[in-house]
Amino acid sequence: MIEVLLSIVALIAAGSVAYLLLTIDTIVNYQLYQFGLQFSYDWANPYWLFIRVSLALLGIVAATASFNIAFFFWKRLRKPKVLNAIQEGANVQQEEARVEEAAQDEKAPLLFQCSSCGRSITHPLRLLEFHSQKPEMINICPFCNAAVLPASYVDGKQKATPAEGEEEEKIKKSN
Repeated sequence: MIEVLLSIVALIAAGSVAYLLLTIDTIVNYQLYQFGLQFSYDWANPYWLFIRVSLALLGIVAATASFNIAFFFWKRLRKPKVLNAIQEGANVQQEEARVEEAAQDEKAPLLFQCSSCGRSITHPLRLLEFHSQKPEMINICPFCNAAVLPASYVDGKQKATPAEGEEEEKIKKSN
């Protein structure tokens, strides 16, 4: 937006300078002759050259500023199509992110909850317990050395997922 404002300022300035140059030309060609100005190619040729070059440069500035304004508004009119393409790309990226999150959730380690200190643990200490005839692998809280079970286990039994809970209710109803 700032480039449009600068282009508008450049157009106004170019128009103002062109008007002032043409006013100076009017003063030289009409009013100064009334005060006794004598025409001579010695001063007229450089004067005409400077006026024409100045007006040409102002024309280039005005054309460039006009092109900049036109390009800005042309770009604004085309923007919805570009936004739709960007939004589609963003939707694809969001979907890919959801798939990655789901894959990470599947690979995520079990979460263990220590019943003694109450902390959640992703990597407990794993030790062999030799209190029974057959050694068993147990999980130990690294903070308080208490045995821990995965958070999905309660009282030695695994919690049922919602789908499994519904299946168990159906089985109980059918019996």
